Amino acid sequence: MSQDRRSSDIWKHFTKIDSNIALCDICKKKYSYKTSVTNLKKHLHHSHLLHTYSYSSEDCGDVDNPLSVTQLVNAEKPESVVQESSTSSNSSQAALENATPILNINPFKRKQLAITNYIPKKISVDSQKKIDNAFIKLFTKDLQPFSVVDDVGFKEFVNLLNPGYKIPNRHAISKTLIPAAYEKCFNEVIEIINDLEMACMTTDCWTSRNTESYIAITVHFLNSNFVLKSILLSCHSFNESHTSEHLSEQINKTLNTWGIRNKISLAVSDNAYNVQNALSILQLKHFGCFAHTLNLIVQSAISKESDIINKVKSICTHFHKSTTANSKFMTYQKNNGIKEPKKILQDVSTRWNSTFYMLERFVELETSIRAPNVLNPNEWTVIKEFCKVLQPFEEATKAVSGEQYITASMVIVIAQGLQDVCLQLKHEDYSQQTKDLINGMKDRQNWGNLQKSMTLSRCTFLDPRLKHIPFSHSESTRTSVQNNVVNKQVSQVQPVIKTSTARALVEVQRYLEEPILKRNGNPLEWWQQHKYNYPYLSILARKTLCNLGSSVPCERIFSKAGLILSDRRCRLKSKKAEMLLFLNQNS
Repeated sequence: MSQDRRSSDIWKHFTKIDSNIALCDICKKKYSYKTSVTNLKKHLHHSHLLHTYSYSSEDCGDVDNPLSVTQLVNAEKPESVVQESSTSSNSSQAALENATPILNINPFKRKQLAITNYIPKKISVDSQKKIDNAFIKLFTKDLQPFSVVDDVGFKEFVNLLNPGYKIPNRHAISKTLIPAAYEKCFNEVIEIINDLEMACMTTDCWTSRNTESYIAITVHFLNSNFVLKSILLSCHSFNESHTSEHLSEQINKTLNTWGIRNKISLAVSDNAYNVQNALSILQLKHFGCFAHTLNLIVQSAISKESDIINKVKSICTHFHKSTTANSKFMTYQKNNGIKEPKKILQDVSTRWNSTFYMLERFVELETSIRAPNVLNPNEWTVIKEFCKVLQPFEEATKAVSGEQYITASMVIVIAQGLQDVCLQLKHEDYSQQTKDLINGMKDRQNWGNLQKSMTLSRCTFLDPRLKHIPFSHSESTRTSVQNNVVNKQVSQVQPVIKTSTARALVEVQRYLEEPILKRNGNPLEWWQQHKYNYPYLSILARKTLCNLGSSVPCERIFSKAGLILSDRRCRLKSKKAEMLLFLNQNS
């Protein structure tokens, strides 16, 4: 068997099939290389716009200096001879320590060491490729800056782990490894997208600390095994004015690029008018992010009770700005037996739940904060009541903000539950301020529109944990309307045998007679197990249950974008940031 002599960096992007054919790891095409790799280099340069970089030890943080022959000879001499030798130096001692040869000690016979014992073994191309793939996750998963390869501590750490590994320099990472990983991931996502039937889209806009604007678009769908998949289609820089026309053009361009323009069942975004109008121009069915709706409802109610909340804010600000006051506050907690003292939280104007967390922590630390001139007893009582009233809304916001499970089916249930909670709280013996807060949240007009959404109704009906239960307390015609809608949808996916409507009625009736799934059960696993029992209803479920109740996935992408565009990466171009975000979400 001939020895594998691959040594070129070109093999980081190719896999050897036989002695004449190599497979491109990016586009999965086969190319001939025979006696040289020139053909492979041309393919990388012309098809993928990639250039190969040789990693010198100076750039890569490899083994410092190879040992000279004289040093290796001196390493075998007795200590007295080495000291007399003019060519011996401290570098010889360091070389021996770094090389750490494996010795077979024999007290009767000294074995001569081979020269290879002092030279780090060169790793193979396949091993180099495997380590490079893991190494690139430092930047695509952990979002570390490229400059980390220049850090002295990082170089020493890698050198101790594997002296034979050549760390790619910043240019190789930026211009070769990242683009190659991006194109490979892009091609893999295309294969996944080609198999989807219907998908839910979320979109949002964001401005970075560098005052660059971005627009993100994600899609969410169920595969044939009822596994929820989420894919970031794009997170492009968007420096044009955020008019409805410009937004609709960008969204339409992205959807057409991926070939799913006609496969969007629902588009979810915040309640900004320009985004709503942009989706209306594209004739996409729009649903306002329910988490954002809850935020508007609570913010509107809290703003009317701003006096007491502003008092709490001013106290929290005092402890945050005064190091002396904060030090005394922490010491007081320790003196009272609290092993891990807690800090006071401060709210963020754009997040209502941050106000709830601030009030909750304020009440929790009441014994440490309470003083004659801070708040009077009635105000402390009102704050505690506020926390009880806001707690269900905070739990609802968390529930609907999930990304790993279906959420659209819970929107109507959560909305009904919160309204029922407000009705119950009105009968509690609360202060007038708390009752005004409850009325402010209950009377919001947005509540009445949710149950009228046929898309949300279908999602709720097809959730085996809920079915028609959320509609049972409404007028008697509500359930029949939902059943008729589902029957019509099921009949459209059936072949015309006898009467499709009759078969749809039978399948829906069997579904309703099935026991309700437990509240903590997984509805997608249930459909996977029962898809053969309900062949047509399961098709509708796969197309419908992929819908989300919030646009939180886009907001999470922007949170990661804030980590990428940090102070250590102030010169990072927007195109490279887009690649990193795409790899972070989809690889």
